[in-house]
Amino acid sequence: MISPVYGTCCLCGSSGKLSFEHFPPRKAFNENPVLYSEIQDWLAGGNPDTFSGKKQQRGVGAYTLCESCNSRTGGWYGRDYISLTRQGMQYLQKVRSAAGFYLPFQIKPLHAIKQIICMFASASGPELRRTKPELARFVLNREERHLPDDVRVFAFYSIGDRSRSSGLAGLLTGFGTSVSKQHFFSETTFPPFGFVLSLGSPPPDERLTDITYFADDFRHDETRTLWLRLPVLPVYTIYPGDYRSRDKVLTDASRKPE
Repeated sequence: MISPVYGTCCLCGSSGKLSFEHFPPRKAFNENPVLYSEIQDWLAGGNPDTFSGKKQQRGVGAYTLCESCNSRTGGWYGRDYISLTRQGMQYLQKVRSAAGFYLPFQIKPLHAIKQIICMFASASGPELRRTKPELARFVLNREERHLPDDVRVFAFYSIGDRSRSSGLAGLLTGFGTSVSKQHFFSETTFPPFGFVLSLGSPPPDERLTDITYFADDFRHDETRTLWLRLPVLPVYTIYPGDYRSRDKVLTDASRKPE
């Protein structure tokens, strides 16, 4: 028998018994056992293909939401997000070698982005709600539209068998150059898609596609056919914002410091 887990709901902020939240939803190909990599393995170096980890039988997820928020968001948005992922997986199974795709999706855009924000809430823990409480209100009010002005959501196709989720992270690119940039973001990736939520900064990779308009241009329960131009990016390491291929990661790891 599994012991109850108590804590703070990452959406409504209530304290009490938490339920297990799959992110993405279980039927979005998240129902098989997964192996969690250990950060110590990555920091120690070596070949990532041989890293051990902890197996979780029920898929990617954690005890992050109260039963009420879990039930409501799953009932409101889960089915439409699952539809989006199944369309995406069908496309990827047909063509896997392109650098990007421009393809039509029949979806409920507002429902889809609310489920994506819900996934970010679970991936980030209570920190995201404390930093941006407007995002919790956006999810818990089915008809509310528009994200805060400093919040952007980006998407890409994720191929392979690896996933990753991170809380809010900081990244500095172009260090020591005239084009250095600071990035403050969260990432949640599970094939066939990856998503990045950026707070007041540019995304960690300029190839990502901005889908913030899902929250602006469509009403609750409105179904539309949208043509999405999404890049296909590899996810190999545990580090958010790192879209190097396996070969590139292993090559970089084998180089000796100058």
